[in-house]
Amino acid sequence: MFIGRKKELEILSDFYNDTDAGILCVTGQKGMGKTTLLKEFAKDKKHIFHISYPTTDAGQMMLFSRSVEEFTGTVDFANTSNLDKLKKEYSEAYSLSELLSDIKRTAEGDKVLLIIDQYYDFVKADSSYEKTLHEFLMENPENNNIKLIVCGDSFLAMDKYVLSKKSIWKNDKVTEIHLKAMGFYEASEFYPDKTAEEKAFLYGITGGIPAHLQNVGENVKDTVSSLFLDGDNPSTAMPEDTMSIDVREPANYNRMLIAVAQGNNRVIQLSAVVNKPKDVIVPYLKALMAIDVVEKNNAITEKNNRKKTRYGIVNTNHLFWYRYIAPNIDMYYNGKLKDSYEELIAPELSDFMKIVFINICKEYIRKKADAGKMPFTVDEVGNWWENDEEKRTTAGFDIVSLGKCNEKPCTVFARCYYSGEPIEMATLKDLIEMTKHVKAEGDVFYIVFSKSGFHENTLTVAGAIKNIMLITLDDVVTL
Repeated sequence: MFIGRKKELEILSDFYNDTDAGILCVTGQKGMGKTTLLKEFAKDKKHIFHISYPTTDAGQMMLFSRSVEEFTGTVDFANTSNLDKLKKEYSEAYSLSELLSDIKRTAEGDKVLLIIDQYYDFVKADSSYEKTLHEFLMENPENNNIKLIVCGDSFLAMDKYVLSKKSIWKNDKVTEIHLKAMGFYEASEFYPDKTAEEKAFLYGITGGIPAHLQNVGENVKDTVSSLFLDGDNPSTAMPEDTMSIDVREPANYNRMLIAVAQGNNRVIQLSAVVNKPKDVIVPYLKALMAIDVVEKNNAITEKNNRKKTRYGIVNTNHLFWYRYIAPNIDMYYNGKLKDSYEELIAPELSDFMKIVFINICKEYIRKKADAGKMPFTVDEVGNWWENDEEKRTTAGFDIVSLGKCNEKPCTVFARCYYSGEPIEMATLKDLIEMTKHVKAEGDVFYIVFSKSGFHENTLTVAGAIKNIMLITLDDVVTL
């Protein structure tokens, strides 16, 4: 059963119904469900779905001809009488122009989706393929009924061949879908019967990545084991697979990501841990940002303050891997990590889940505000902190949102607690006190999110003040 991706399906539908010539490009890391999304969209439409393979020009055309022949009805892969046809030699000559003409002839004026997966492998086989496709689709208005969709795992290759100012499509109408991990609420549709705490944890360890979501087990323990502790499970290598597509020297990137996952989120810290100068660290970080593995954060009210620049791993599935598994990769490969899980990983899970909970709460604030169920609107969600260089400590908020209340600017300050204890009044006072360090505009709102609820005195005080909100994990999950 296909779950989610409603917005992406709407974009695909608009592209399909557009009468103008154009191309749609789907990008996203491996495992985000690009192929699954396109197959779902194409299932009730005339289409050719071709998955490219890195091979020679003759080999590429042999494979593409099979995809076309399946569409035209000249070959039936389930029919053994076609065995000889399927055994064509790579050396046989094929013409892309002729195959495109076959598509046009078979379409008979009806709309047809021409989907080329791993597009860069297709066009790298022969430099003329790009030009042939472009001429056929963009320079012949009578072919507007053939809608080209391309996708691929490599950010850099898809940018080079489709999205950049140097690509052959640079002057054409290009629709882009950048497929990211699912949000908490969309991901939760994969396991609707789990408890609130289980849903939060499963979202954290899967990172909202569809390839992992569809493999969630009967219980949390089984899912952790299959995703992270089983050295024979190839899906666990996803973070390395993601990077190896686009970067050279993966060893240096892996080392840096382990350092980031362990809390070294500033350039000066990374330089010391990785033992490389800062002018080497920064290009590595930029490369990881370009492929959506690392993100750069600044205090939301001080975006140009370089002293407050921090870096973090985008996806919590990757964060879990580089924080707990990669440093113990020898035990993982030897099958010993399962036996050491309770000792090495379990005691630190509350720290990991704090990060997951913050991400979920950010989504909650935005979603609830967009639905008009908050006393404010949300224009931007981030955070704020201040560094004490002498004590080497950081203090601040988990979430700061900028928006409007009654058409005037407002600021929302929030902290998120994923502990086993209800929140005391002192915690609420600390949040309010910290806001004095920030220059806030307009009305100010305070939110405390808590996994384990609140003490009665905290509820009593907050209930008497209209700009304070206390929200539990159950409240968040049952939005």
